[in-house]
Amino acid sequence: MFSPLPPSKQIKIAFLLIPGFSMIGFSALVDPLRQANSLSGENLYAWHVLSAQGEPVLASNGMALVPHAGIRDAEPFDVLLVCAGFEPELGYTPELGKWLQQVSRKGLWLGSQDTGSLLLAKAGLLNGFRATIHWENLVAFKEVFRQVEVVDELYEVDGKRMTCSGGMSGLDMMLYLIESQRGHDLALAVSDELIYGHVREGKSPQRLHDGLRHGTNNTKVLTVIHTMEENLEDPLSIPELAQVVNISERELERLFNRHIQQSPGRFYRHKRLQRARALLQQTDQQVVEIAVACGFASAAHFTRAYKQFFSVAPSRDRVQQVRLDGAGTGTFATQKSQSL
Repeated sequence: MFSPLPPSKQIKIAFLLIPGFSMIGFSALVDPLRQANSLSGENLYAWHVLSAQGEPVLASNGMALVPHAGIRDAEPFDVLLVCAGFEPELGYTPELGKWLQQVSRKGLWLGSQDTGSLLLAKAGLLNGFRATIHWENLVAFKEVFRQVEVVDELYEVDGKRMTCSGGMSGLDMMLYLIESQRGHDLALAVSDELIYGHVREGKSPQRLHDGLRHGTNNTKVLTVIHTMEENLEDPLSIPELAQVVNISERELERLFNRHIQQSPGRFYRHKRLQRARALLQQTDQQVVEIAVACGFASAAHFTRAYKQFFSVAPSRDRVQQVRLDGAGTGTFATQKSQSL
């Protein structure tokens, strides 16, 4: 929870840009601060941009941003926000990790946007804290960084840690900061100025409701889908799923074919394979470990199902890139769709 501040207190925020960062995510963090200053007529917030060595940083959209300084020449700040996107592990170095730890030892606020959480976690600065990350990376992030309490939320503020999941979630987080520190009226005015009519709470889901995503409002189908997602490692049988909503197996088949256009068995298998692909591409777990974690009886069965669904064998679908060491539980490598 951000504390209210004396009117004269200016908050200085440093944004550390990692190559491949999301431009829209970065803008969503900065523009609310600019509007807060403009609408209040005061310099409530000040900010500057950093890169590892002071070099221009290329965003995921191909545009470069020139920072004010490198990390060693940074002006004093109260809050550091790490902005990342694609392949943040390529921007991590031992020097950067030590610098982040030095910032933490000063008792300053630390935060991140999108996959910036990976860099904080790699430096051990999210251990024991609740934190979020882009939904594409949630499964592997939980597997690798076991000492982090990973939450599937829009943004999370825990102690002196603030993380948001990417995209426009940074706008929601900064509006929450402004409201907590400067009051509801100013936060509302900033929201209006940015034509942002639906401010979301931190615990809001990152993705659309299952009903909208799957094009159905049938409560029985949605309940079964939720049950499937909660039981990917130890999958339930179709009769067991039907029992969850007190209908026959035949009726469940009928409902799925009508509302989802595929059988519950096929839909469930696809869910497990999608989770497997995230683990395969974002961790260094063995194929047999991934097979077990996604409810397949053997590596051979898993490989056949995977190749049939993705048209490529698991061993060939693994991302080959630099990986982040986890907290004794494996390594992490991001593979994100080009969505931002």
